Amino acid sequence: MTEQEEIEYKSSYTWVFSINYFNQGLVTSILSVIIPIYILMMIAEGGTSITPSDVAYIASIITIPWAVKLFFGIVADKYGLKTLGRRRPWVLGALLISSVGWIMLPVMITPVNVLLMVTLLGFVINCGTAFSDTVLDGFIIDICPKERLGRVQGFVWGLRSIGTIAGGPVLALFIVLGHLSVNAIFIGEAILTVFFAISILVVNEKKDYPKVMLKEHFKGMFNTGRDWKAYMFALANNVMGDVIVLFLAMFILIEMGIIEMKGRNITLGEKTLEVYLFQANVTLLIAIGIVIGAVLGGIMADKKTRKSAIHLGVVITTASILLLLIPATWELLLFFTIIIGVALGFRHSSYSAVVGQLAKKHPEMDSTYFSIANSFSNFGATLGLIITGLIFQVFGTYAFLFIFLAIISNVSLIPFWAINAEEYEHKTKGSTIVSDIK
Repeated sequence: MTEQEEIEYKSSYTWVFSINYFNQGLVTSILSVIIPIYILMMIAEGGTSITPSDVAYIASIITIPWAVKLFFGIVADKYGLKTLGRRRPWVLGALLISSVGWIMLPVMITPVNVLLMVTLLGFVINCGTAFSDTVLDGFIIDICPKERLGRVQGFVWGLRSIGTIAGGPVLALFIVLGHLSVNAIFIGEAILTVFFAISILVVNEKKDYPKVMLKEHFKGMFNTGRDWKAYMFALANNVMGDVIVLFLAMFILIEMGIIEMKGRNITLGEKTLEVYLFQANVTLLIAIGIVIGAVLGGIMADKKTRKSAIHLGVVITTASILLLLIPATWELLLFFTIIIGVALGFRHSSYSAVVGQLAKKHPEMDSTYFSIANSFSNFGATLGLIITGLIFQVFGTYAFLFIFLAIISNVSLIPFWAINAEEYEHKTKGSTIVSDIK
């Protein structure tokens, strides 16, 4: 875009971006809190069974769009419409596709085809959500003045966290109280998604964009050992992330007797709506821990060193997972859940500090670099779910899964140690931190 062309950034734009990010969090919360119990209840209604391996495989397919955000970014950077711009058409189109997925859920699903339909439609929903997320990141960078960028990004991500943390538990409470049905939630989310998609049209977009030199700059992100080490670090760092969030809640519900595990099959012990509330509360505890850990990890990464933050994150993660091998009451398991959430948040924020600093080595496409790293990270999560499915298929035990997760949480140190610390650390002079940015 030309330097002369400037778009007046209005405060209302921040709210438009924020409600869209909030909706992303709400989608994540519904898929992780409401959908798993919904599947179990539909399976029970149909008189069939499901295994943890089935759950892992379904989740691995549904989350694939988050592993290919890089390609969404390339498409959105390269192509657009002269009348609407380069960002708005993609946000609008992606969210409308996602809304179709939500509408089709209550229409298409039966107790017989619930696994297939949730997999297919969940994939469609996440395609739209992940695509819009990628484009919104670039949209904010395009039009927000640099002196306001930090506050705007912090605010919109804060709204996203609220959607993720509170969305599922609140909706689960409404289900239990009889104020909402699961199908009503699906339809309501479809309507909200359409509204949020249309809202993006009120944000003015610059029409004069520079010609994207994808080949030259994109190639530069893959021709150094430093960057490949960073990508492998991103992948290995998140192999256990989604697995522990998904299966920890299920494990606790099994220990509480709400879900029964017979051999390799899992069924609902008590087929009541209250099971949604139990699932939501466990997820809420994990989320609270993640927020606490993210703050602490970020402080340590900035005030101490990023290497020490990464090391401590791995130690806390390993120790907290091994706690699950201890015979304990479900009340104590809930306490362990918070600790695991802290570990996940601490681990993620310290990872982001390292990769964010490395992204500055590619100032022409630093957001794309971060997207590449996150694509590897999301692929790691998908890989972890696939491996988990195989573990349950072969061993059929949570104990072996927890041992695997404790071990794999340390593997990320191998590529991390291979990165030169001078590439990602702050240089300190006395008590003043000086960022090494060129």
